[in-house]
Amino acid sequence: SPRFLLGILVVTLFIVLMTNQAQASERKLTFAVSGVVASVKIKTGEYVKAGSVLAVLDLVPFSAAKRSADAASISAKLILDLSKVRVKQVRELFDALSTSQEEVEKVKIEHAKAMSGYQAAKSNAEIATWNFQRATLKAPFSGTVFAILGYPGMVINTNAGSPPIVIISTK
Repeated sequence: SPRFLLGILVVTLFIVLMTNQAQASERKLTFAVSGVVASVKIKTGEYVKAGSVLAVLDLVPFSAAKRSADAASISAKLILDLSKVRVKQVRELFDALSTSQEEVEKVKIEHAKAMSGYQAAKSNAEIATWNFQRATLKAPFSGTVFAILGYPGMVINTNAGSPPIVIISTK
């Protein structure tokens, strides 16, 4: 009968809405960078506050990349500073008629290269810092740990679509 079908439709719609509402309150979290999970810091059922550490990747490669990028940035800054001094010296020589315009232009080109090298090194250092920070998965909001899918030794590959590490319920 039509009333019976209408009743089934209403019940089905209610179940779908409740299921979607339950799923909407669950957030799947994973790392923004690739690496190997070193540790999971929480347990299922635990309440976590926003900013709580949930899991950590092996930090060795991130630390090494950050140190290397920071050292390259310091080196590039020194080269840039020396380049500035050299530009000033060559301009003074040119003004004293002791060098050519061609020599001034060469020094300006070297200075531009030093500036470019410094900017690239600084950018690489910023990226290394960003990656290092993202190697620690933190709760973006407060909630209860619904499920833990990650485990130590798990490989995270962001290029292949990382699986969720933790599911938090915001109910």
